[in-house]
Amino acid sequence: MSQPYKAIIVDDEPAARRLMKNLLSEYTSVITVIDEASNGREAIQKIEALQPDLVFLDIQMPDLTGFEVIEQLNPKPNIIFTTAYEQYAIKAFETFSIDYLLKPIKEERLKQSIEKIKQFGQLNQSIDISGLQQIIKQIQSPQKSTALAIKTGDRITLLRYENIVYLEAQDKYVFAFTADGQKYITDQSLSAMEEKLPSQFYRIQKSYIINRERIKEMHRHFNGRYLFVMDDKTGSRLTSGRTYHDSIKRDFDL
Repeated sequence: MSQPYKAIIVDDEPAARRLMKNLLSEYTSVITVIDEASNGREAIQKIEALQPDLVFLDIQMPDLTGFEVIEQLNPKPNIIFTTAYEQYAIKAFETFSIDYLLKPIKEERLKQSIEKIKQFGQLNQSIDISGLQQIIKQIQSPQKSTALAIKTGDRITLLRYENIVYLEAQDKYVFAFTADGQKYITDQSLSAMEEKLPSQFYRIQKSYIINRERIKEMHRHFNGRYLFVMDDKTGSRLTSGRTYHDSIKRDFDL
């Protein structure tokens, strides 16, 4: 290989993009990061304009999934998925010969991907997106729990989903707020919980997941944001993030 591969990093979390860029700085002879994208639509525009050799692509984004991004690209660059799916779900990626990096990304695992690129020159581009999506749906579907388990020492409290109004990430912690005004600390990240919670839970910005069934009112807010007034004891008022505007408008038929 005479020239480094041109790469674009696609992830809706700025911290995740910074981490990936820092990790890739050790491999400048192999990969040059030419740009970043914070959502699916921006990714499509930049990939079509810049024609990178390689894309580090997040799967879960507020507007389009990584799968939907790939479906709209022609020709398709080499793809390395970055995903927070738990280890048991990774079998789906291995089945379809797609390279992936499991979050939080480890230096040793990234090194394996770099070595694969150096050895083979390109990754498998014949991606069966519909097949991959179907397998992941099957993996997720058995999770039919009715409550969120909150562990406090040896004690486990079960919060019924219908009583949870919203979840909020604060610094390194995630808190669940219930209809009666109680606040519980959890031991999981907001992204991990988003993948496991039932369908009535909806992410409105990087720090909030709300229970759709507990929305009392919605108001248009400044700069493409929405204000959600929740049906709880304190009448919580939560503001959406700007990058979630299009998905909220679509999903709530606004």
